[in-house]
Amino acid sequence: MAAARSGTTAETIGAVFAARFIALGGVVLFSGALLDRVNPVAAAVAADATRFFALVSLALLWDGRLDAVILGVAVLIGLCEAVSEPALLLITPQVLRRETRAARKADGETDAPDGSGSSDPEEAAVTAAYGLLEGMRNTSGIVGPTLAATVVAVLSSSAGAVAAAVAFGLSAVVTRWAGARYAARSVPDSPATDSPATDCPATDSPATDSPATAGPAAGTSDEPEKPDESLLRSALDGLAVLWRVRWLRHVQILAVVHVLLAVGPWMVALPVFLLETGHSATVYGFVLGSFAVGTVVGALVGGRVTGRSRGLYSLALLGLFGVTVLAPVATGSVLLLTAAFVAGGIGQQAFDVVKMAGLRREVPESLHGRAFSADFFFSFASLPLGQLFGAVLLRFADARTIMLWAGVLVLVTTAAAMLSPDARRFSSAPLPAPRTPPAPAQAAPLPERVRDAGTS
Repeated sequence: MAAARSGTTAETIGAVFAARFIALGGVVLFSGALLDRVNPVAAAVAADATRFFALVSLALLWDGRLDAVILGVAVLIGLCEAVSEPALLLITPQVLRRETRAARKADGETDAPDGSGSSDPEEAAVTAAYGLLEGMRNTSGIVGPTLAATVVAVLSSSAGAVAAAVAFGLSAVVTRWAGARYAARSVPDSPATDSPATDCPATDSPATDSPATAGPAAGTSDEPEKPDESLLRSALDGLAVLWRVRWLRHVQILAVVHVLLAVGPWMVALPVFLLETGHSATVYGFVLGSFAVGTVVGALVGGRVTGRSRGLYSLALLGLFGVTVLAPVATGSVLLLTAAFVAGGIGQQAFDVVKMAGLRREVPESLHGRAFSADFFFSFASLPLGQLFGAVLLRFADARTIMLWAGVLVLVTTAAAMLSPDARRFSSAPLPAPRTPPAPAQAAPLPERVRDAGTS
């Protein structure tokens, strides 16, 4: 708002916003490799502290014009976000892990495999935690912009920067506190051991008390990283591990296809179609807000999806987004549009939560940072390209055709993903049991053989 009041052009303002996303997408793979080498709590705290000081400096130094100060802050915030986003996904299960195991021991429970190489209580706790985390993020995404606009309108842009700095400062303090609680519980019970098993229950040690550390998934390697390995090589390992686990490979291909060929073009065509059919910009903003509300509910729904059919349920929920894409073409009722957008938000976010929990379960813990960063990269990097593709399509096709194409593509590809048994379970197929060769016939004792020969 301050830049617009100072006469800055819309193109320049857009360039500053783009700088943040370019910095985020350009380093997120390398930040995952870094998180696998350092304490993720320290990395997240450092990212929040950096944003705190950057925004305080912005509030004190910025005069409302878009210059090197605001551009540098935008790039710095993008870099820090590339670290903090995957770091939170690593920290959350670590904080819960010891409490979950302690509660099971107090109740006299043991790890009971569910047939997919994981224990139900821990998987349910981690999935619910991811759902709660995403629900809180989505809630803040709805409430945050409204509060920020109020602060800027009533006070000033500098006050808005200070408010954002305070939020990041509180985040740094809370993250450090949560990390200290985890560190206090992480005294080894027994020496860590590496096990090649893939579907056996985890042992009672900090290195193996998680399904993700019970052993590498099929086709993966949990060998310790070489100290002299470059960040580029480590980042490529994160991409490779998602490709080697079959259901994760299917899900990542599905995400790229959706974002590049369906979601991006649909996001460009939606406002054009609504305006062409007589709806106002207010309706456009309202249905987008409804989708955001649905993501809050969907995060909590996804936190409850566990068991052997978790992949099937989450893919079915993702199919609701295809209904959302087709809804504006099928009906002009604002009420029905609102319901469809809420349902789409529920389905998409529930799918993401179950996918994150499955990724954490299937990938060896030494690769978690890179795997989460690679997953974020696949979902994020394709969106600008998809929107650009949508802008090009609008020159050759009308908005209605683009939306029909996008909706059908989402429904068909999601249904196709259900054909894979691994994708229906969000779990790698268990390795076949080794075949035991038949015991060789034992030869008769020597006197008996001699007697038989004499009889013959």
